[in-house]
Amino acid sequence: MQRPTCTMLRVRTPSDAHAIFHAVSLNLLPIVARRLDTEERRAISSGCVFVWEERGSSAESTGLGIERWTDSIRWGPSRVKDEFLFYHEKEPDAADLELASESNGPITPHHYSRGFYRENLIKQTYSVFVETPRGRRKWHLIAYFTQESLEFLHTIDDIPGLSSLHVPPGKYKSARSAKNGKSSASPVYEPLAISSFPDGSHTLYPSRHRRRVEILAPLAYLQNIPPPRRHPLDEEALMSFTGLHV
Repeated sequence: MQRPTCTMLRVRTPSDAHAIFHAVSLNLLPIVARRLDTEERRAISSGCVFVWEERGSSAESTGLGIERWTDSIRWGPSRVKDEFLFYHEKEPDAADLELASESNGPITPHHYSRGFYRENLIKQTYSVFVETPRGRRKWHLIAYFTQESLEFLHTIDDIPGLSSLHVPPGKYKSARSAKNGKSSASPVYEPLAISSFPDGSHTLYPSRHRRRVEILAPLAYLQNIPPPRRHPLDEEALMSFTGLHV
């Protein structure tokens, strides 16, 4: 049976998560290598923490990674707090209770462990990018807990192998921060210089790159500009036509 990465543990901060990730990278803690089967999903309880790697493009050749996490629990919408996502387990409805009773007979300890009589679980998720010998990979941490059991769960401060672990700064980069940073970055605008020409047109260009962008002057401005004087021969020709016309 595949075991969780940690048990009876709660994750308080991203630093806690980074310590767990680093313990996994050093093979001090196990990584979840495949999707949980039915029995393993049923064994999920408060304090269970799982670390798994998202399947990459080379998964067919390496056989490593999980495409997506499944736990067969119904969750409500996500909520964001301190770079974590939190999901609250939905209450079982009458149809769920009736189906469980019909398919499995009397209510069993399994039903007790899945939310029919206990406080519903909360799922906490956190994702990072990490450089591995196989290249850049995306790792995920999934932690389960209930509000009533939080004070009874351990922290990494209670585990000498984790509390004394030195995590290299910047080794685990929050995938959420990277995504938000890319999507929310403000565009950079170059200062513009302007040039004017005798015909009234103007040219704007970035002062550093000198790329010209021509913008025409307003029509009202152009109409007030006197036409340029013609060549004397052109003037004489026009006068001769005027005389003939008259």
